[in-house]
Amino acid sequence: MHRGSIHFIQHEEHIGPGAYLVWAEQNGWEASTTRCWAGDRPPASGPLPDLLVVLGGPQNPATTKQRCPYFDAAAEREFIRRCVDAGRAVIGVCLGAQLLGEALGAAYAPSPEPEIGPVRITLTEAGRADPFLKSLPDTFPGGEWHNDMPGLTATSTVLAASEGCPRQIVRYGRFVYGLQTHMEFTHEIVAGLLARLSPALRRRGPFIQSDEELLAYDYTEMNARLWSFLDALTEAWQRASGTSIPALLEKMIAFSERNIHNIDHLIRVWTYARTIGAQEGLDPDTQYVLEAAAIVHDIACPLCRAKYGNTNGKYQEAEGAPMAAAFLREAGVDEEKTARIAYLVGHHHTFTDVDGLDYQILLEADYLANASENEYTSKAVAVFRRKFCRTLSGRRLLGTLFGLTEE
Repeated sequence: MHRGSIHFIQHEEHIGPGAYLVWAEQNGWEASTTRCWAGDRPPASGPLPDLLVVLGGPQNPATTKQRCPYFDAAAEREFIRRCVDAGRAVIGVCLGAQLLGEALGAAYAPSPEPEIGPVRITLTEAGRADPFLKSLPDTFPGGEWHNDMPGLTATSTVLAASEGCPRQIVRYGRFVYGLQTHMEFTHEIVAGLLARLSPALRRRGPFIQSDEELLAYDYTEMNARLWSFLDALTEAWQRASGTSIPALLEKMIAFSERNIHNIDHLIRVWTYARTIGAQEGLDPDTQYVLEAAAIVHDIACPLCRAKYGNTNGKYQEAEGAPMAAAFLREAGVDEEKTARIAYLVGHHHTFTDVDGLDYQILLEADYLANASENEYTSKAVAVFRRKFCRTLSGRRLLGTLFGLTEE
C-alpha cells in the first residue's frame, strides 16, 4: 500500500539516507531527493512531501556560500519552515537537526564534546514518555559524527542525551524531531565518512573511536531502532493528516451518516478491491488509488436518490467524480492521485475502454459486492465473468462465491 511521499535533502554524495531510504522502500513510500552537492535547491513550489528528512553534512548552519557554493542554509531553513507550518512530519539529522532548530528560531551551538562512532544514548524522562520512542530502551547505541548540536526553542523538549552531547534527540513539535544522532548509519556511509574525515575531528577525545572500531561495528540494531521510531511517527501522522487508507475509510463511514447498507457495501467493495489488487501485484501507488476509489466509489448515492429518485449508474458517475475530488482534497490526498481516483469514480459503471488495472479491478470488486448482496444467479455471474472479468484473482473469487467452474 502506498504510504506517502518522503523527501531527502542530501548535502554530500557520500552521506546518504542509509537506513531511512531502506525503510521508505520497504514500506511503500515514494522517495525524492534534493542533491545539494549536484547543484539542486530545495523545491520552491509544488506539493510538499508528507515526510521531510534533512540529512547531515560537514557544513554547519553558519557555513557561507563562499565557503561552500552548493550549501544554501537560508533556502533550507525556508523549506523546512514551510513543511513545519504546513503540518508535515519533519526529521532533521545532525546538520539537518541544527538547521531545523534554526528554522524555528533556535541557534545551533557547539557540543560540549565532539563525537565519532556509536555512543550510549539515554532517554530523558520526557523521552521515555514520548509516544514514538516507546520501543527504545532507556539506553541504546546511536551513531555520531559531529562537533555541534541543535538549538532549543521555548517549546522544544530534549528527549535523549549522551555523555558528550546533551541534545541527541529534540522534539520541536508533534511530528517534528531533531536527531543529532545518526541512527541511519551503514558500513557504506561510515567508510565514506572515514575517507573524508576532517582534521577538526581527527583529534583524540573520549568519544572518538578508531577507524577499526567504526568499521567493525554492526549497525543493524541501530537501524532497527530507527525503523521503530519511523513506524510510530508516520502512522500517527497519517492518522492525524487523514491521508491513510484507514483514515479515508473512517472519514467515508462518517460521511455515510449511519446508512448501514451503504457502509457495508463500500467495505465489501474495498475488501474485494484490496484483495484482488494485492494478488495481482499492483505497485503501492496504484494499490492506494484502487483502495481509495473503492472507498468513495458510491459517494454520490445519497445525492442521486434525493435529486433523481434513484441511483442509476450514469447519475452516480456524473455526480460522483466532483464529489469524490472534493472529499479527497479535504482529506489531504495529493492532486495527482485525487484526479485518478475521481476518474475511476466517474467510470465505475462503464465497462468499455477500461484503461488501467485499477479501473478493471474496481469494476470487478463492485460487481462481486453487488452480486452477493443482490443474489445474482450463477448464470448471470458466469456471463459477467466471461465477458468482463480480466483478472485471475477476480475470476477465482467469482468462482468461489458462486460455485462456478473455470471455462
